Amino acid sequence: MSKQIVIEHLGQSAIVTIDNPPANVWTLDSLQQLALAMDALDADEQVRAVVITGAGDKFFSAGADLQQFARGDRQMAGQVADAFALAFNSIRQFRGVTVAAVNGFALGGGLECALACDYIVAERGARLGLPETSVGQLPCAGGTKTLADRVGLPWAKRIILGGETVTAEQALHIGLVEEVVDPGLAKIMAVSMAGKVARQGRLAVLAARQLIEGSQQMPLDRQLLQEKAAFLALMGGTEQQEGVGAFLAKRKPAWVDEDEDN
Repeated sequence: MSKQIVIEHLGQSAIVTIDNPPANVWTLDSLQQLALAMDALDADEQVRAVVITGAGDKFFSAGADLQQFARGDRQMAGQVADAFALAFNSIRQFRGVTVAAVNGFALGGGLECALACDYIVAERGARLGLPETSVGQLPCAGGTKTLADRVGLPWAKRIILGGETVTAEQALHIGLVEEVVDPGLAKIMAVSMAGKVARQGRLAVLAARQLIEGSQQMPLDRQLLQEKAAFLALMGGTEQQEGVGAFLAKRKPAWVDEDEDN
């Protein structure tokens, strides 16, 4: 099995590169490698943030390798769909922050991978879309929901049903990406964004992220109760005491994980 997922450590961040030239397409092997890589990074307490990008300067990922579906084998298709779900859920379940650095085309499963991340940074010249219907298929890695959650139903229908791709600038306008940068700078910007989160309190980030992700299905009165419970759970802990103490002393916090302190 060739190495199609490459991991590089940079301080408290890790860079995960999809490296399957020329278009960084997803195969059963590469999806399994991604799931294993994300699980390993999630278990590494030193890693607080992950940046996902594509090798080269033309493709983040062009999606699934269509050779896998050429014979219409439903068993194989089911295995690939399960691998997509496992791999991209491993991104969503990472305890820190994840940032997609889209450095070219992000199509089909490529865009679905980016949508699994907390933030998306795209370079000018990139194009993003879910064009599966143009080959008689449809998104099977969460795209019908994750895209609609980000851009709303009308744009999701336009992109998925019409097979339309959008430029980085259009993606910014409709809320699909958070930042647009010049070519060659997506990974740098993504590392910078990830680094900002990595400098915050680990437990506070984890709790806040869980609250944010559940907020759309939660009425305000219940959200307030959950916020209070999470707020009080942090109170008096090593992290909270260090954070407040550092602020009052006008110094940077020296974070120590609760597990290490016990």
